[in-house]
Amino acid sequence: MRAIQLNAYGPVENYQLVDVPAPEAGPGQVRIKVQYAGMRWGDVMHRNGRIRDMPPLPVIAGLEVAGEIDQVGEDVTGLKVGDKVVTMVPSGGFAEYAVMPALNLKPLDPSVQLDRMLAYFLNMVVAYFLVYRWAKVREGETVLLHAATGGVGLLALQILKRRFENVRVIGICSSAEKADLLRVNGCDHIVDRTTQDYVEEVNRICGPKTGGFAAGGQQGGGVDVALNGVAGSTIETDKQVVRKRGRWVIFGFQGGESMPAIDTASICYDGITIMPFSINAWFGQPEMAEAEAFTREWLEGEELNDVASWPLEQVAEASRAMEAGETSGKVVIKIGGAA
Repeated sequence: MRAIQLNAYGPVENYQLVDVPAPEAGPGQVRIKVQYAGMRWGDVMHRNGRIRDMPPLPVIAGLEVAGEIDQVGEDVTGLKVGDKVVTMVPSGGFAEYAVMPALNLKPLDPSVQLDRMLAYFLNMVVAYFLVYRWAKVREGETVLLHAATGGVGLLALQILKRRFENVRVIGICSSAEKADLLRVNGCDHIVDRTTQDYVEEVNRICGPKTGGFAAGGQQGGGVDVALNGVAGSTIETDKQVVRKRGRWVIFGFQGGESMPAIDTASICYDGITIMPFSINAWFGQPEMAEAEAFTREWLEGEELNDVASWPLEQVAEASRAMEAGETSGKVVIKIGGAA
């Protein structure tokens, strides 16, 4: 089978298209004939050596797949050859076949478009948690949304503008093209971080926040909620715009090698709720079923985003573009003769 192998940590050139034997489904496993693979920031982190709890190198890369089951191992029940599935895999997603434990794997409706399901199945779950469970956004609030055209950010924007009547969103992006995408999706205010200072823009839009001991309970301007999957230098600047008694959700660190420490000295009198979150903490919990049901309902009833895909041979270029901030929405890899 054709697959993308990661030979060493570092630049995208360490990805190599190889021809290797297809894996076989063992007891309790199924083999998936992969039609589409998903690329997320975790793949970039893995390539750069920032996720170490992975199989030793060289390894077939890729953490999300969508396709049809073509082998069922012993002791597997509830699944059969031909079932459509979408799932995360520990590795091996950028390949024509992938093996996955059958536990908790559920067949999809046969009518499901696999590329669209792949684009929504995890990212929409994260966006749901981000808006409803973590930030607990309320009507009338102003939300600052970093990486607003990203795989999660764009869906969070759509939830905020389609499911709320009076939530104001300030979206941060990195190009005029991305600004157009935000505008089409109803973003109220758009900041191009390559040409504008978002702190200055938030102050202009909302007024400057009131902070410190002397202000007491006076709230002033600023945003009620900041949704930040970037971290890096924004850990310092977000503190300047999240208003007193606001909420600050940090759910990733695309803007740096690791999550920076948060010095709370400058905001210790502001009563800000700081929430570092990861979807991993909710796997297997009742709230996950709620998020999955929300995703299914969204797929059935909402206008969906178009899905652009990259061929398997261009995984390296797709990874480079994602790391450079040149992609919008979910990055999907088309495997072989996917429909």
